[in-house]
Amino acid sequence: MKININGYKKIFYLENILREYCNKYSKIQDLEQNLLTSLNAMAEGKGEATDDYSVLLSFSHIGQLYDFIKSKKFQILKENNVKSIDITQLINKRNDIMHSRSISDDEVEFIGDKCSLLIENLYDEEFSVKWNKFITIEIKDFKVPFPHIVYPMGKNFKYLVGRTSELKELVKTLEFPMPISIVGHGGLGKTALVQQLIEDLIYDYNTPFENIYFMSFKNTAFEKGQISRFEKAIGNHRDLILKLAGFMNIDETKPFSEVEELVWKDMFDKKSLLILDNLETEIVKSNLQEFTDIAQKFISHYMYPSRLIITSRYGLGDREAKLPLKQFEIEDTKKLILQNLNSQQDIKSIQEEDWIWAQNYTHGNPGLIISLGHTLKSSTKTFKDLRIEFNSAYTSESRQLHDQYEEFLNFCFEHTIESMSNESQQFLAALCYICSQTNLTEINEEFLTYLRDELGFNELGEPHLQSLLFTNIGFLQSVSSSDKYYINELFINYLDGSYSDKVYNVFDLQKSKWDKKLSDTARFINQSQLEHEKSINAILAELYHLKYKTTKNNKYIIKAFFCEPNINILIDIYSSFKNSNEIYEKINFLGKVESQLKNTKFIKQQHRLLKILIDALSDINRKIMNYDIIRIRQSDLKNAYYEIEKKIPLLSSNKLEKRTGNSACKLLIYFKDYTRVKKLTFERLDLINNLFSMHSKQVGDLSGTNKAKCLESIEKCKELLLTHKKYIQEYEKAQFLIYSSRYYKTENPEEAIRITSEYESYFLLLKEPQFKHILFYLESMLNQIESMLNSNEHLDNIQHVQNKFTTVFNKQKKNPMFKQERKVKMEENSRKLNSRYNKLLQSQ
Repeated sequence: MKININGYKKIFYLENILREYCNKYSKIQDLEQNLLTSLNAMAEGKGEATDDYSVLLSFSHIGQLYDFIKSKKFQILKENNVKSIDITQLINKRNDIMHSRSISDDEVEFIGDKCSLLIENLYDEEFSVKWNKFITIEIKDFKVPFPHIVYPMGKNFKYLVGRTSELKELVKTLEFPMPISIVGHGGLGKTALVQQLIEDLIYDYNTPFENIYFMSFKNTAFEKGQISRFEKAIGNHRDLILKLAGFMNIDETKPFSEVEELVWKDMFDKKSLLILDNLETEIVKSNLQEFTDIAQKFISHYMYPSRLIITSRYGLGDREAKLPLKQFEIEDTKKLILQNLNSQQDIKSIQEEDWIWAQNYTHGNPGLIISLGHTLKSSTKTFKDLRIEFNSAYTSESRQLHDQYEEFLNFCFEHTIESMSNESQQFLAALCYICSQTNLTEINEEFLTYLRDELGFNELGEPHLQSLLFTNIGFLQSVSSSDKYYINELFINYLDGSYSDKVYNVFDLQKSKWDKKLSDTARFINQSQLEHEKSINAILAELYHLKYKTTKNNKYIIKAFFCEPNINILIDIYSSFKNSNEIYEKINFLGKVESQLKNTKFIKQQHRLLKILIDALSDINRKIMNYDIIRIRQSDLKNAYYEIEKKIPLLSSNKLEKRTGNSACKLLIYFKDYTRVKKLTFERLDLINNLFSMHSKQVGDLSGTNKAKCLESIEKCKELLLTHKKYIQEYEKAQFLIYSSRYYKTENPEEAIRITSEYESYFLLLKEPQFKHILFYLESMLNQIESMLNSNEHLDNIQHVQNKFTTVFNKQKKNPMFKQERKVKMEENSRKLNSRYNKLLQSQ
């Protein structure tokens, strides 16, 4: 097929010169308002700046530029004589490129003469020189994007509505060497999107493609409420190759394998864009491999500039980048209806309720929106009348709306479900049943996982149940930046009414093993939403919580928490753990409910949670002290405590419940974080025992290092004993005696002897002393011996205490609770004291 591309090159180059000419001699404010409005609309639609004059002019075509240059306003800016030239044929030929029309040799010559004449009458030497250089030198290398179109219909829209972001994404994705699939069910505007792309590429002389091949397998269309069926212009893979060969001037009489090889060579030797439109009509006929091979050719030629775009109701698999088209939001629905509604009077009478009804009726599907627009345009009734009448079938218009809806459903989804495996169809039917029975309009990946795992659908095989399969056919529509999907209600309506033997539908489920499980699940979801509608995450949380109650398996309560994190479920999780280590390992769960942990509305739950957590840390601390745990250090435990405090501010206040406050204080005393102990015990008589214990512990720690501070702590203990003695436990009082004796044995031995004797009296009154009391008793006797030696006590008295110590110590030697380190230390201390005693004995 001889195109005579040079004729188009001349028109395109002339158009570019006219843009430069306007930019040189005029400004943006010189444009006529209608032209400015039109260019602004196109620039905004592409996301381009509307305040850049050169950018705006790039959206203008030859007719608009010519009219502007010959206008009186422009003549004032720059004198010219273009109005004497008729460029109608240039404009017509410029438009012919969209229809792949050839130009004869005579027409090429005519176009050249006309372009030269127009350039001459611009009265600007700069552009005359440019044009002559182009004609004589540059025309050979000048690239014009030329479309080769095989499509059984014409372009049925003036400008594309509601797909600005998708068009921008499509253009951006074309920069990468990966085939692109524009996917979505029928009527979403897949073909319209690529037609707009082609038109944009043709009007942009900087386009990266020399040839654009638009090859359509289309055999149906939805127009004015009815499905039109026609014979395909391309019926199969062989047809495709032969059509391409014709456009490439390849001899089609050669053996097919040779023709195909030459086609692909030409495709990649030049900058080519191949668009395969409505490919699903072939894929369902088991020709998938032929078309995946085409995709693979483009993938393997990734170093070449040629690209492949497929429009289909589903993709080829994982061989391409997918661009799923979503249904319109209400604002785009309005724009598309208005584009197909020419009566200004009708527009003014349309109310917000009418638009809402239109959105609900069409579900934001462009194909059905256009049909509704045609119905409104052809009816003598108002939008409001049709809306009210729709709920009945008593008028011809309402019956027409119902009929076109049913017809549209068939158009949307034929050749769609049939392409799926029987296993996928079964899962799809289950999804449709659940969503229709429960009025769910949104689901997520976890909900799909629940159905697969808990209702037993995973036996159908994981490859048949992937969400990608259901987004490809348009049943699920991805919600950006989340794992959620919108449910396509049109799809549910179609499947509910489909009785085809080729499709597994919701009615077949009644005979399946999943019927009861699905019914029970739907019933539970409906019951949980009796009072108000809940999110899919909240529903899932309740479903998993129910599974936990019946199985007592922790994994379900954790799943419930991650579906809908809340403090009550977290309490259940921590309560379900059998040991403290599990709670410790899951402290990071607190981050999921941080807002509730700081909200006074949940104060009761915060108290319960803190009790569980502090008890767990206390238990782990006890195990660390007993060497039952070695992989968790006390510094780790301390960090865990501070992390809890950060997440639950209640822990740092003096409003803790008594039991939790006691446990928290004991931990902090172990951590030697005395500042926090003071804060927790502030104005809390019921926790005053912990404050006393803290000061007592400081006495024990400081006795051999900082005598001044040690004495200060002793005085604070004495003060507390004087003012709040009844709140302080006997054990704490006894412990204070031992710790203070450490200080007094050198500073005031007589006082130390008195204190240790007081502890012995306390100890001997204990009927069943705990091991820690025995340890204190052993230390008290050592301190008493040392104090006696320091005060020159009678040797017989020292010997008496030594004998008591030896007796008790030897008795406890085999006690498993007597840790070796402590035992060795006491023995060493006893030997040193015995050595001093012997020296004293010898000196006498």
